[in-house]
Amino acid sequence: MTETLQRDEIVVRDIIETARVLFKQSGFKKTTMGDIARSLGKAKSSLYYYYPSKEDIFEAVLHAEMDELLDQIHQSISHATSSKEKLTMYCRCRLIKLNELCNLSDALKSDIGELHDLHCIMTDLKHQFDTTHVGLVREILEEGVSNGEFKKINKDNIELVAYLMVSSFRGLAVPLMVSQSQSPRLDLQIDSIVDIMVEGIGR
Repeated sequence: MTETLQRDEIVVRDIIETARVLFKQSGFKKTTMGDIARSLGKAKSSLYYYYPSKEDIFEAVLHAEMDELLDQIHQSISHATSSKEKLTMYCRCRLIKLNELCNLSDALKSDIGELHDLHCIMTDLKHQFDTTHVGLVREILEEGVSNGEFKKINKDNIELVAYLMVSSFRGLAVPLMVSQSQSPRLDLQIDSIVDIMVEGIGR
């Protein structure tokens, strides 16, 4: 039983990794279940055992992207020595992942915008993503308030502040990526932005 579960996990991982590459190369519409199966060296029917449709595989790929980002964030902030540094590392990890997503093929970007099913999948995952990241930032804020690093924030307001910060990081991402062509030291820009968020602009 254990061997079967391990084998299934390996197959699922291979399907996701193969589909991720094909989606980025050719887009969603042009990639078929047959293409994925051939790249894996498997019969197309074997894919349906694990995923009923191509949309399900696409959703699994997005979940994998989300999980990878969370793992990277947790790994980065585990080495941070302060709550402020954790926020900085969180922001950096998000921007690095966004940069990777910005490099998706034009075909896949177009598919996401045009296909209703993909748009629904992205909307649902965005909600899950935001909920998870608000919880993560809230924990960092609570830690910073508790150890005196941040000013006191009413417990009822911490969730709101966390939500605003996550939304701000998302809104700042594209302008930062654009400005990187003029000022490649993106890390310094991130540090300055986190400074303003944490310390405010007052003297």
